[in-house]
Amino acid sequence: MALAILPSKMLAVELAVMVLVLLAMAQQSMQLSLRRPLPEVVKKINGNTVSYLGIVVSSSASEDALLNSGFFVPSTHVPFIDLVGRRFNIGKIKGVHVVVVNVGGEIPNVVLGTQVLFDLLTIRGIIHFGSAGSVSDSLSLGDVAVPASVAFTGNWEWKSNTSKRGKLKFGDFNLPQKGANSLGSADFQKVKLYTAGNPSQNLLWLPVDSDWLTVASELQGLKLQECVDETNETNCLENTPAIVFGGRGSTADIYLKNAAYGEFLANRLNVTFVDTASAAVALVREKGKKEKLAVDFRIRHNLVTNGSCFDLHLQASLTNEVPYILFRAISNSVIRGTSSSNSRYLATANSVKVAVKFIELIGTSSSVFKY
Repeated sequence: MALAILPSKMLAVELAVMVLVLLAMAQQSMQLSLRRPLPEVVKKINGNTVSYLGIVVSSSASEDALLNSGFFVPSTHVPFIDLVGRRFNIGKIKGVHVVVVNVGGEIPNVVLGTQVLFDLLTIRGIIHFGSAGSVSDSLSLGDVAVPASVAFTGNWEWKSNTSKRGKLKFGDFNLPQKGANSLGSADFQKVKLYTAGNPSQNLLWLPVDSDWLTVASELQGLKLQECVDETNETNCLENTPAIVFGGRGSTADIYLKNAAYGEFLANRLNVTFVDTASAAVALVREKGKKEKLAVDFRIRHNLVTNGSCFDLHLQASLTNEVPYILFRAISNSVIRGTSSSNSRYLATANSVKVAVKFIELIGTSSSVFKY
């Protein structure tokens, strides 16, 4: 009987050893695939020598405006890659290698699309542009905001209706006068940022790269488009649009039209504009002080042989140490309730113009890429 069982035991041991060896061999290849899901395609695109500026937008209007502007020249070799439902357009702007992707407008889509961009190609910096709503008199229709920081403001801790500690007290908005409100109050929660080799940080404001802000300051005085038809000067804005530096952006999965809440954001948090994507791009790209963003992928493999269980954990670390900058053009005023097809068109046109000019300033020089 023992002799009959022996071959099956030996087979089980051999199988266990084989699986262990294969999984050990797979560790390196899995780490590679996590960083570069299409290594052969990537090799064809950049020959292992080219790095790209990542141009991240969150709407079809912004994507189409840039791709059809005449500034974007598609690659003649590999003009695009379709991956995870998105098209990554590869080419040049002003002689600079770029990859343009519309990641979508919701925060989960923005995070996923931006991270995939880094997994696919060698990215040396991120430029995010698009439209936004103004909640401050410092920003008018057609202006382009270049914020110093952005925050997630849709991440709330909703207090009990007996608490008076929340910054946002719903009773303050009662009509005709302030008073008690069963909704109580809410506070804005910080975002926990995890980085390899450092304790996690709780941040509300995510700063934009200071070096790139210095470069962008050279755009001061750039003439922006004021009329839809510039030749005949028709369908024009009431104001002369300009680039406005500084201020703060607010990101949430909310399309904000409520003036009272807009005023609250401006008065309590010094927010100047609102959108649905900027902080998500900033979080993915947040480098802290040249830190490493770690993602832990685990594969648990259980192999039962004679009652034994083998647990194998594979780790991959994705390094996102690059600068980023945000350009948000004002298409509507939340406070004044003003918006039109003209203002939306001109906001898109002006955000593209500023982004392209910034890319031209960056050029092919490596002096502004210190990471």
